[in-house]
Formats: sequence, C-alpha cells, structure tokens
Amino acid sequence: MDQKQRAEKDLEKLDRIIIEFKKLKLDSKYPEVLEWAQNYATDAKHYFEKGDYFTSFGAANYAYGFIDCVLVIEKKIQETSFLSLDEQVHQEG
Repeated sequence: MDQKQRAEKDLEKLDRIIIEFKKLKLDSKYPEVLEWAQNYATDAKHYFEKGDYFTSFGAANYAYGFIDCVLVIEKKIQETSFLSLDEQVHQEG
C-alpha cells in the first residue's frame, strides 16, 4: 500500500469513527474533543488534496488520539486492547 492509499484509507476510517463517536452521544459530553478531532480531520483532508499524504496521515492520527482518549475514559474500549473503535465495531458487527 502506497502513501496515498494509506492516507485515503485512514480518512475513510476517521469519518466512520467520528460517526460512531456521535452515535455513542459522546459529542454532547465532549464537544471540545469532537471539535479538535474534526479540525484535525479537516486538516488531514486538506493535506490529502494537496498530495501531502504523510502530513494527512499524521493529522488523521492526531484526530484518532483525541477520540480514543475519550473512549478509554468512558470505557468504550480498553486501553490495553490496542483496538480502535472502528475495529471493535467491525468485529462486533
């Protein structure tokens, strides 16, 4: 998988994770976290469109970090599982 494919895959995954975050109604409890994650998602998409796939990947991972932190605090994922919400949703579904 090249950088472009990897960045594109991460952007799609990030969109799904943000949707799941909202479905769990964590957006109302943690609106600032969602705002930061969405800002990084916007940055990731911007860099992807410019062809800077490395920076796009990095920005997407910052967004994941914000969301994963809340999921750990809320016990929606276990910190030691190393599975993101997206991976857990797909395993359960």
